[in-house]
Amino acid sequence: MELKVKDILHRPHFENAEVITGKKGLDKTINWVHVVEINKFGHLLHGQEMILTTGISWVHDRTKSLDYLEQLIDNNASVLCIELTGDKKDLPNEMLELAEEHHFPIILFHKEVKFIDITKDIHKLLLNYQENIWLDLENLYRTMHQNLVSNGPIEEFIRILHQGTRKQIALIQHQEQEWFFPIPSAKQRIQWLQEIEIHAYFSIPIYFLNDVIATLYIIEDVEQITVFDQFAANRCSEFLTQYFWKFHQQIEIQQAKKNEWLTEAIAGNLSRDNILDSIHQIVPQAKADNMIIGVVPQNNQVLTKRANDSFLTGTLMTIRSIFENHGFYLIATRMREHHCYVLLLLNQLEPTTLYKRITKSQQLFKQANSMIFSQDLMKWISFGKVIQNPEHIPQSFQTAMSTLKYQEDIASLEEPFYYQLTTYRLIDQMKNRKELDSIINDYLGPLLQYDKNKGTELLKTLQIYFKNFGAKNETAKDLFIVRQTLYHRLDKIEEILGEDYLEQHKRVMIEFAMYALDYLAKTK
Repeated sequence: MELKVKDILHRPHFENAEVITGKKGLDKTINWVHVVEINKFGHLLHGQEMILTTGISWVHDRTKSLDYLEQLIDNNASVLCIELTGDKKDLPNEMLELAEEHHFPIILFHKEVKFIDITKDIHKLLLNYQENIWLDLENLYRTMHQNLVSNGPIEEFIRILHQGTRKQIALIQHQEQEWFFPIPSAKQRIQWLQEIEIHAYFSIPIYFLNDVIATLYIIEDVEQITVFDQFAANRCSEFLTQYFWKFHQQIEIQQAKKNEWLTEAIAGNLSRDNILDSIHQIVPQAKADNMIIGVVPQNNQVLTKRANDSFLTGTLMTIRSIFENHGFYLIATRMREHHCYVLLLLNQLEPTTLYKRITKSQQLFKQANSMIFSQDLMKWISFGKVIQNPEHIPQSFQTAMSTLKYQEDIASLEEPFYYQLTTYRLIDQMKNRKELDSIINDYLGPLLQYDKNKGTELLKTLQIYFKNFGAKNETAKDLFIVRQTLYHRLDKIEEILGEDYLEQHKRVMIEFAMYALDYLAKTK
């Protein structure tokens, strides 16, 4: 007997529920229940799910609402149940229309409900009220969870699944390795590997960073697969996903520690040959004649170990995948004394397109929408000079830090490269701040004093006049004044700064002093 969407409307906790659209889909079958609060989840669905959510991250956003619903429709989910309380009053009309078009039921809870109670109730229905099956699944869950937290081997997960289902289990990691339990003979192993390619065995894909990296199989004719087998395999797949996350996280953390040679290179303590040897130990095939350093600052607050691990696993591996797709190898490590992560990008394609490809990669970072990707960390990513000689890594790093300082103190950059700093590159290199004050006083001092004494805006007028290349109409318009007032101000500026203030040699220094004044004001 199948459970239909219309059947759940008569269950406890649905007394105050309302079907607001998609009523023609009430005969859809439900095979499982999920609580889904993340925005990207379609690859986790297998079809015919009942989805529970508060919609907190998307209910007021038309684009996110449609994307959420489209994932459900595209992956053959059966119904969406939303707890819509408090200030969340309505769903976007476009979302309701799309659901109606696809006969996709949306049910609203107008009062607070406990998703855990609903989940348990529906799962009991799906298991035909066989309490022993429910308990068996819970025991299976606990055993697998214990194996995960105790860092047990991957083989143990499929052994536990076999014990629960009494069926032959196989886990095939794509282009890597395969595991069977019970362990077959070599001849039987080869036969099953061949049959898996053509036989419709029950299977569940295992995802990592949105890619299928392995597949879990129950090697049995589909008609012999019970509901319990399906549920047990689903739970096993969830733990295998977590296992692969832990596995790759540990590799990433270990590699970051091995990459600490990069901090020695930045300090200037490694020769060219030492650096090249270190690079080729990690990526033997990499070209190392065109590279650039990027830095990613840590949050202002001290990051916990878990937060650092999360960056190394989710964020770092996400950007590595994106960079590699755009022609770079990425070597990364953490510099504690500078409170940042260092990214060494080894360019493998045409050098003239390097900046363009990094900019394209950045755009993809902004589109990354995942709980394991930190937008907050990546928004301040900053790059230094492009270098050809590995011994110049210190210069690329220092200029990357200058770019970061500019972004933090002056303004964020759409293209966060050192060459975009223009005049500020000179200012940043001036170690003697007293000299900057002297330049400002020599070329702008009288003007600043006049503005202070008279309450005027002659400095602002001059800045906009220069910005408009001496075009008086545009300057008056930008200042919201009439031309006659502008003429009066320009006469006063000439009187204060001298008749030669527009001559090239003096104008260059006046503009430099303006930039220096802005820099010192913002970096106090």
